[in-house]
Amino acid sequence: MEHGLNIRDMGGFETNDGRVTAFGKLLRAGALQKLTPQEWGRLKEYGVRTVLDLRSLAEIETGRDAVPEGVEWYHCPLQREQIDAKDITGSAERAFAGSLTDGYLNIVKTNGALLASAVRQLIAGLEKGAVLFHCTAGKDRTGILASCIFTLCGISQEDIVADYEVTYTYNKKGMNRLLRMLDEETRGRMEPLMRSDAESMERLLAFYQEIRLSKYLEAYGLTEEEMETLKHYFLV
Repeated sequence: MEHGLNIRDMGGFETNDGRVTAFGKLLRAGALQKLTPQEWGRLKEYGVRTVLDLRSLAEIETGRDAVPEGVEWYHCPLQREQIDAKDITGSAERAFAGSLTDGYLNIVKTNGALLASAVRQLIAGLEKGAVLFHCTAGKDRTGILASCIFTLCGISQEDIVADYEVTYTYNKKGMNRLLRMLDEETRGRMEPLMRSDAESMERLLAFYQEIRLSKYLEAYGLTEEEMETLKHYFLV
């Protein structure tokens, strides 16, 4: 879509038990506030009935999702800290202090309840139709939720990492445009945060194994029944 960022279907991935993720069930994306009514109409025709917005309240205030009638919108932040959308470089550096990998691990370690809540809302949405979830770039928070869903469904680490790496290809033009607007020092700090290198996702997936992701989410209220419902709707 001309005015959509990094919108793609999560179908077509094989699970460890031989099933495949279905097309037309889950979509991931970046910012959607520039979508035209016609583009929203196309998403609705594709089956989207639920949109999960992973952005902070400050980010949402800069551009709300103009979802059409018949599509439900839910705010599902993955971080408690409210990111200042007017200071995108500073806020990103604070959220991912140290490295991109540290940022991903920190989100999961310190926001388990929010992550479990987002997964639960996604599963509830699948009962009504396709679910689209997004943040601003469609890379970090969206990538964390996507990797969580894929892991719960038994997708291989290799495929999860490969899907994550594709994000930079879709976002490269816009990210390069933003980098050109920054001074050299800030650009040097920000560029690593804008990439989607395999190592960051590999470390996150290793952490999922360490904490036994399904058990971790159960500790925050997600039930085995809900996880089976996810597989029922998303796998064929």
